[in-house]
Amino acid sequence: MIPPRFKLYFQTYKKTLLLLVLAQLACVGLYAAAMKVLASITDSVFLKQNTLQEAAPVLLVLLLLFFLRKIILYLQKGWLRKTSLHCRQQLRQKLHRHTLVQPQAPDDSPKLLTLACESIDTLDDDWQILLPTLMALVVDVPFLLMVFACSDFLTAIICLVTLPIAPFLLYLLSSLTKKRSDEAWQRLAELTYGFHELICTLPLLKIFRQADAQRKTANQLIQDFSTATMHVLELAFLASFVLELITTLAIALIAVTIGLRMLNAELTFATGFFLLLLLPEFYRPLRQSGTAFHTAMNTNTSAEKIRQALADTNAKNLHERHASLPVPPAITIQQLSFTYPHRHTPVLENLSLQVPARQITVLTGSSGCGKTTLLTLLAGIYAPSAGEIYLEDQLLHTMHPRSREKLIGYLPQAPHLYQGTLRENLLLFQQAPDERCVQALRLAQLEDFFHSLPQGLDTCLGDGGQKLSQGQLKRLGLARLILQNNPVVLLDEPTSGLDETAEQAIIHTLSVLAKGRTMLISSHHPAVLELADKTIHLSEHSAKEAGTC
Repeated sequence: MIPPRFKLYFQTYKKTLLLLVLAQLACVGLYAAAMKVLASITDSVFLKQNTLQEAAPVLLVLLLLFFLRKIILYLQKGWLRKTSLHCRQQLRQKLHRHTLVQPQAPDDSPKLLTLACESIDTLDDDWQILLPTLMALVVDVPFLLMVFACSDFLTAIICLVTLPIAPFLLYLLSSLTKKRSDEAWQRLAELTYGFHELICTLPLLKIFRQADAQRKTANQLIQDFSTATMHVLELAFLASFVLELITTLAIALIAVTIGLRMLNAELTFATGFFLLLLLPEFYRPLRQSGTAFHTAMNTNTSAEKIRQALADTNAKNLHERHASLPVPPAITIQQLSFTYPHRHTPVLENLSLQVPARQITVLTGSSGCGKTTLLTLLAGIYAPSAGEIYLEDQLLHTMHPRSREKLIGYLPQAPHLYQGTLRENLLLFQQAPDERCVQALRLAQLEDFFHSLPQGLDTCLGDGGQKLSQGQLKRLGLARLILQNNPVVLLDEPTSGLDETAEQAIIHTLSVLAKGRTMLISSHHPAVLELADKTIHLSEHSAKEAGTC
């Protein structure tokens, strides 16, 4: 049965695959012609006693055939490499959209990391190993069988009889190989998750002097993954050895029959030598099918995990059509509850509140009462466990992701700094003129920092580049928010970690930014509370409106 992804390849890259098949046919045709010329040269020089000068023109033809074949093989590998890269880029973009559309739990990070890196990179083997082997089986084997039938019918019959042995052997190994391949991927997921946890908790482990103990755990994870991988490789080596043995014996059998028939003058030397030269090429796809088969087991496991992840998104991501939404919209929360995955105590429970449009609303309350959690729910990062969130009369979770992205801007407590230029960190893959970027930096009180940079907007930030303090990073996040120009703005502790002068400047920027927008700020700073049109106090599991400022 052809895997579903191959059907998708055939639909998406039909022209490229057609070119690859034609290139494969040209390669095997050129190879057969070259072997025919080589057999003819050998016969004329060694048996018919012709001179090398007489055979020189034919040698030039032989070199030309080999040269043309090498050019086509080079082009074929280039097409395969480019198509593989494009295919994996498209798949990563789908997975990226999945992470944006579907709210993710914190524990999903290692799984997504494995899918985006190892699993998708494994599909490169489809183009570098599986498809070339499949094309060789579909094109080379039938073509060479026809050449054998035209040259010597008995040789063609023997080749045809020995052909089904390899597929039958691979069929017997398929169930065991799939089981071991699944086990290896499970161990890889455990290894990724274990290292993710180790890196996240490393400072705490050092404080409590548990780093050495965790090193033993990491070594055990590595050992388990290595053992599972070796089990898969054992079967791969066994299958490759058996296939090599079968094809070698088949070639030896045919070579003996050809030799005996040439001795009995039933077959000419030129024809017999020509057939012997073609036999390794005929059985080459069968020898490679062992490696391709085990590669297919590995890629099938990866493809199934990716398919399940994307299928979950397609199943849940059913968006309703809405009438035009008033901008900026008011936010209504009804009976909202949320519990983090793998936890039992809800952070928010039966929460109901109203965030009016075109006003600044400040969320305040004790630490841990759910202010940050509420903002992440409104931003669509998490999905509520129960209850509803409305923008005016429209449910937030039924809106199209792109509509949500345009409507809602979110500034977390710790904005992420990407390894890239200042411009890339500001725009986040969007387009805007440099003048708007500089204006956003000025409003975010980063103008002095910008003028101090050696290359301006082209200055590299992050690892290997310009470092930013926590306050600068927070103001960079605010500059991103200004550039996005969203009607609904969510800010989580926008002035924490800033001195009094910087705080007053940011508050002034927020007052300007809030005009014509629905702004919701999580903060306990008195200066921010003075800015509020409305203040909402959250307790641990409920919320009440404390009044209007």
